[in-house]
Amino acid sequence: MGERYLNYYSQEAIRKNSVVIVSNHEAFIEGIKQHPIFLGVSLESMSDEALASSAYVVSDEAMPSYFIKKDGQMYIHFYRGEALEPLLMRSLLHADYIVTDEALPLYLQEVMQGVVITSQQWEAGLLSEKQDADTKKTILMYCGGFKNNGITTSAINLLHNLDYERYRVIVMDTEELHDDCKRNFKKLDPRVLRVTVVGDMLRTATESKAEERLFMASHELYVEFGPEAFLEEEVKRLYQRELRRILGETKVDIAIDFDGYFKYWTLLLATSGANQKLIYQHNEMMQEYRKKLGVDYKHRVDLNVIFLLYNYFDKIVSVAEHTRDLNEAKLRHLVENSSEKMVYVHNSLDYEAVLKAADETLDVALDENSFYFMAMGRLSPEKNQRMLIEAFKDVVVRRNDAKLVLVGNGELKEELAEVIRELGLEEHVTLLGQVVNPFPLLKRCDVFILPSNHEGQPMVLLEALILRKAIVATDIPGSRSILEDGYGLLISNSKESLVEGILRALDEDRPSKEFDYVAYNQHAMEMFYEIIE
Repeated sequence: MGERYLNYYSQEAIRKNSVVIVSNHEAFIEGIKQHPIFLGVSLESMSDEALASSAYVVSDEAMPSYFIKKDGQMYIHFYRGEALEPLLMRSLLHADYIVTDEALPLYLQEVMQGVVITSQQWEAGLLSEKQDADTKKTILMYCGGFKNNGITTSAINLLHNLDYERYRVIVMDTEELHDDCKRNFKKLDPRVLRVTVVGDMLRTATESKAEERLFMASHELYVEFGPEAFLEEEVKRLYQRELRRILGETKVDIAIDFDGYFKYWTLLLATSGANQKLIYQHNEMMQEYRKKLGVDYKHRVDLNVIFLLYNYFDKIVSVAEHTRDLNEAKLRHLVENSSEKMVYVHNSLDYEAVLKAADETLDVALDENSFYFMAMGRLSPEKNQRMLIEAFKDVVVRRNDAKLVLVGNGELKEELAEVIRELGLEEHVTLLGQVVNPFPLLKRCDVFILPSNHEGQPMVLLEALILRKAIVATDIPGSRSILEDGYGLLISNSKESLVEGILRALDEDRPSKEFDYVAYNQHAMEMFYEIIE
């Protein structure tokens, strides 16, 4: 859909004194035809050619997903107070004028390039210019699909802490979010404009071939043309048009790929033309590059392109100093000026939300005579839950009161359930699955344990520290960045060390330094502001 429209959009010049009306209401169409602005202007029949070349486009309904207002066109939208569904939101972002007597949310008005006028002003022919003395900067973010993971938590926290007197924020994501992801999407600060992408990219055959070359031979292009010139103009044009299709002429000052794992979103932001462009690294990225699910590499296809696209960003932001150092050491051969571009900013916290959520009713039955360890995270290889379960087999031989609760879902769920059965641990280890609010359980468990093989800066450790939990964690850079000053017990990443660490925790032989989460969070936000400014 949209191929014919794109052909007209690319080749047809704007036809002066022509208007196309997008409406199913005869009275509305007649009213537009009689308006003083359109006297002597020819009415075009609704078609892709008319949408792509008429001087005026007037609508009282959402425009097709492929419509993009061209330079030289004027688009006027009549808003009647309908629910701001994705297609309608997109239409309003494209409009030069929105005629309405209804209230539009401030977060939408602030980013719209169009002027809002009343129906009375319209009838009088008063098309005023937009007066905008606002000094706020607009931040555009992609946050990773709002899955139940640390990236989502970190993004939500950041946007709850942001100074909305200084910044306005647009978060974009796909329309096809699963229920858990939709629930997380709704947790965003209400001042954030949430835009979901509807419809498909518009592309020419030449652009498709250039994109295919990028995806299939990115390193060859990089070697031939260098780090800042390997993106062909056809690819840039394709993704710049796509962003315009999504956001209209919305001005973006700061573009942030807060996820850094999906090449579509990275390309949108890398080619956005924003004054400042940032991409985040929430993990040790070469470990992520090597990660396998079965025989397949989970992220390699995307990261082959994204690692090279780092050169189109101003800053590459790790979430901890240790993580930045590792990423810079492993990727400096691909990134120009890596020592300057690769920086770190700590994850921010919403400690008030954690404390409040932890006081809610616990809906999991705990045995008062047992000692509970809790682990939380996606059930995937890097989280290392299998080794934790195997270590727990040795623990319960010595301490029958030890219990382990694993919170989270993932691709290893069935495999881990089988390991628990094979080891006869059904009475000691529970796979609880995904929990909407895990904090009452975390508050009441005795020790939080994180056995990961690699992490960036684990949000779950910070959340455990907010609740004053004792912690045992494998000594990897991401966990060390939080716990090294005495906030938890760091152990070697082996089964034997896990057994020893768990037994030490059972004997209350563990560090218990109190974490100042208020001061930490203030510093994290200061780091963020320094980077984006």
